[in-house]
Amino acid sequence: MSAFAFAGPDDSAGILKIMEEDIAPGNFQLLYTRRDDPCASFLAESPEAQVGVIKKVGEVVATIAAIPRLMYVNGRPCRVCYVTNMKRLKDYGDTVNWHEMFADMCRKVDCDIFYCSLVKGNTEVANMLHKKRKYMPYSETMTGYKTYIFSPHAKVKTGTAEDGTEFVRAGAGDEEEIVRFLNLQGKNKNLFPAFDKLSDLGDISADDFYLLKKNGETVAAGALWDRMNVKQYVLMKCAGIYPWLRRLNGIISKLGYITLPEDGAMADFVFISFLLAKDDNEEYYRIFLKDLFKEGGSRSMLVAGTDTNNVKYRVFEGIRNVSFASEINEIIMTNIDRKTPEQFDRGNIEVECALL
Repeated sequence: MSAFAFAGPDDSAGILKIMEEDIAPGNFQLLYTRRDDPCASFLAESPEAQVGVIKKVGEVVATIAAIPRLMYVNGRPCRVCYVTNMKRLKDYGDTVNWHEMFADMCRKVDCDIFYCSLVKGNTEVANMLHKKRKYMPYSETMTGYKTYIFSPHAKVKTGTAEDGTEFVRAGAGDEEEIVRFLNLQGKNKNLFPAFDKLSDLGDISADDFYLLKKNGETVAAGALWDRMNVKQYVLMKCAGIYPWLRRLNGIISKLGYITLPEDGAMADFVFISFLLAKDDNEEYYRIFLKDLFKEGGSRSMLVAGTDTNNVKYRVFEGIRNVSFASEINEIIMTNIDRKTPEQFDRGNIEVECALL
């Protein structure tokens, strides 16, 4: 008989086993994981994070995680929960009581809005969540989303707006300005974090940030955020043209293509995070990224993401990349929490890739 429980440190090995069964298909098979302790990894995302498991005869057969954060919705801070790692053992043949998992997690985190990210092609979870049932939550697609992997040597084309701009690395004395600028620009987007200090975002500091100034005014900001102690990408296998490209790593890197690790090796990457420009100015994004890529030159890969309605989508699409498609879904919990979720513009969201 299976039973739901909130996970503890002893469950991390079982959760990790389930996570690492889930490898993205295709010629570039990338594993997203949280070694060596998924429970500790989720708590690093938010001190209020909850991880649930279903066990059968002591073995973890299914898992789910809920990460609550304070985020902007319609211009004001709101409790929002990211639901993730909803997986089960591939060879587990019995039915999983997802209703119980959602209900217990929902009561624990007590949020107003819930959302998740679904990888394109994950039809099992998508079909389950999109179907409306009286006793289960269901999801509605908000927007498409793409995760990009860039080489730090990739070229970014800029225009004349670059004249008069200054790109600088931030320091401890710039934290107040970073917090001010990101909240000012971010409150115009739904699902962007609302925060009073950088430590509210996680293990990140002002030293990780860069600023673009024009006539002394901050017009763009963003960070190179190393999260490899929390989450990792492992290249499990590559096929097609990729093994040939790997033999030319030293050459293709200079041409703006990513360098590929050996099969089974962990990717050396850093996130481009919390990237916002004044009034969503596309040219400011391009100027900022042109200089930011130079700062990331010691890493093999730079990872960023954006929804397909975003100005940054056009910018990222114009840079050489390897990308992965997904979609951002709002999870309607009314059948469980009896709340009517707040209405907001789903076409105007800002979901941070490093927090997915």
